[in-house]
Amino acid sequence: MIDHPKALRLVGGLAMGLVLVLPACSAVAQPRGATPPGPITIVYRDDVTNVRQLKGTARYGGLLGRDPSVSFIVANENGEQVCNGTFTTESRHAGKFSLSCFGGYFSGNGAYEQKAGDPNNSFIARGQTARGLPIMLVVGRPAGISNDQFLTP
Repeated sequence: MIDHPKALRLVGGLAMGLVLVLPACSAVAQPRGATPPGPITIVYRDDVTNVRQLKGTARYGGLLGRDPSVSFIVANENGEQVCNGTFTTESRHAGKFSLSCFGGYFSGNGAYEQKAGDPNNSFIARGQTARGLPIMLVVGRPAGISNDQFLTP
């Protein structure tokens, strides 16, 4: 025979444990079916310097190349969120991007294309900043780009 008060306490304890654990897990989990976080380098020209490079990690809100629109957030090497943006798919290997960085201080948009030989979720995007200066996003590890290579937009 089942002791109902003990069973009720056990079920109640398990439910309370899930209530405490699940919110903590959802804050760190990526959306189901999202592209895994990966490296990104944003290379751009500005009014002050010739070329700037921002290296960090991109986290995605969907599947690159499959979802029609994928939001992304860029964290710098210190883990601080510095940019957010969107990749919009136009075909299987090409589309457009827009991004805003440093609280709207810097923004840009343009197009991307995944070339033959690029690994999945890796491509180069090119466009212009809001001031009409060149910008380039190196997403993942596209073919022909090394980790220590200095890039120009």
